[in-house]
Amino acid sequence: MARVHVETWKTTYRGMVSDERLDALTVESDIAGGFGSWLKDPPVGVAQFVAVTTANEVVGFALGCPPREEMTDFTGELGAIYVLKSHQGRGVGTALVGDVTRHLLSLGRTSMIVWVLEQNPYRRFYERLGGTLVSRRVRESRLAGGQPEVSYGWKDIRRLAEL
Repeated sequence: MARVHVETWKTTYRGMVSDERLDALTVESDIAGGFGSWLKDPPVGVAQFVAVTTANEVVGFALGCPPREEMTDFTGELGAIYVLKSHQGRGVGTALVGDVTRHLLSLGRTSMIVWVLEQNPYRRFYERLGGTLVSRRVRESRLAGGQPEVSYGWKDIRRLAEL
């Protein structure tokens, strides 16, 4: 999962995030920087979903969780979704969203939000799935620095659970 995380940051955010930051990102630094502890001991309420090939190669992952910030309009969150560029456009991301939404529904969570970098070229993925633009913020993060983010939301995720 750390390999997918690192590779997708390097291929997706080049030109948006400083080259220096992306070039310094390695699987080892990602694990040491907090991703490793998150993998070993995920926060309470986080469910991890992994996409693997028939050869057991991890090509994507997603997580579903309660909203990480206090929200009244959304009861669940697509906390992360990463798919290797070589496997994008093949339904992997859509299947992972389906897994997350089925999980959230099993917990009685019927709506969902996702935060993405505002300059993310793959924002249309969320729009194609029926997500509507909710809000914008600037938040400091370890990988993106102070890049603006936008959120997409779904008031009813039952249709997504059929993906």
